Amino acid sequence: MEQRKIEHTIVDIDSVEAHPKNVRQGDIGAISESLKAHGQYRPIVVDKRTNRILAGNHTWKAAKALGWTEISAGFIETKDDDEALRILLADNKANDLAMYDTGSLEELLKELSESEQGLEGTLFDLADIDDLQIDNEPLDLSEFEKYDETIDTEHKCPKCGYEWSGKQK
Repeated sequence: MEQRKIEHTIVDIDSVEAHPKNVRQGDIGAISESLKAHGQYRPIVVDKRTNRILAGNHTWKAAKALGWTEISAGFIETKDDDEALRILLADNKANDLAMYDTGSLEELLKELSESEQGLEGTLFDLADIDDLQIDNEPLDLSEFEKYDETIDTEHKCPKCGYEWSGKQK
């Protein structure tokens, strides 16, 4: 597929609408905090045919909740509703697939936490740094007792109920 033409503009917030088939549930409160701290730093994406939002539904909802009257939008033209839904779902799934480099994130959060503003505007807090430190610590196996390999074991799968037993080798 060739590069899509995207028309960027500022629009009346009520001239576009959330996509009624968006199954994603966003954290409007967190997005509102980000908008209050930084403003809108990327446009929502709207289908030019329908004025329905394909990406940024929750940014739009958060902006409305904050009383905004305008929002930055990029308009694309889809060929039909099927393509629009595919774009909406692909955008949601791509966000799900993203991961953090937890070691680097921990370093970055520590660095920012020592600045004058601390972690303000990041949507992270000091507890997140603590959680990252716990996740990044190697497990000390010396605190666990040795396993007695001569013990008969019985097992039952909690999902399907399959049972088995035997000695560990």
